Amino acid sequence: MKIKYIDGFRLQRAFQAGINHVITRKDYLNKINVFPVPDGDTGTNMAFTLATISEETKSNNNKQVSKVADAIADASLNGARGNSGSILAQFFVGFADGVSQLQKLTPKRFSQAIRTAKNYSYDALSEPKEGTILSVISDWADSVKNIHEKHDDFVKILDFAFEEAKESLRKTPEKLAILKKSGVVDAGAQGFVDFLEGIQHFI
Repeated sequence: MKIKYIDGFRLQRAFQAGINHVITRKDYLNKINVFPVPDGDTGTNMAFTLATISEETKSNNNKQVSKVADAIADASLNGARGNSGSILAQFFVGFADGVSQLQKLTPKRFSQAIRTAKNYSYDALSEPKEGTILSVISDWADSVKNIHEKHDDFVKILDFAFEEAKESLRKTPEKLAILKKSGVVDAGAQGFVDFLEGIQHFI
């Protein structure tokens, strides 16, 4: 089945599916957390941030995509915890800014919104580092841009971009020595890929 647009209903359900999947992965994310410090709380921070979104938007049934995105962004700011939570919150704020006033999303507008979200994510930190969640967000956004120019089907776009995100995650140890030394990928990056995987299961 082709999906040529995303309205508020679809966005809410897709993001909720992503949130649910990350929450189930909390303990694993904590286990592999070694950067920026090995304090084992990346999973907890991401899960708390996302659970706040889930709780505060669970009754949202708005069909307008911008209204749903605004509610998600507001909730993410309320629940943001730790570096990973702050980056996620800025991602959602940037996405909401990118879909401002829109009733529904076409692939082109989705790609533009994701690039805005990427920029907000980088701005969340005074010294952004590659080999982290930021690298995966950036590579995913770039792949969405590249593939949407060839396809108008969200299923194909998200499938392709998800594979690129997984490849980006696999490369995080090549960019951060502490990850390579510890034999793990970046926990925040893994959490973002888990979010995308939950969305993949939904669509």
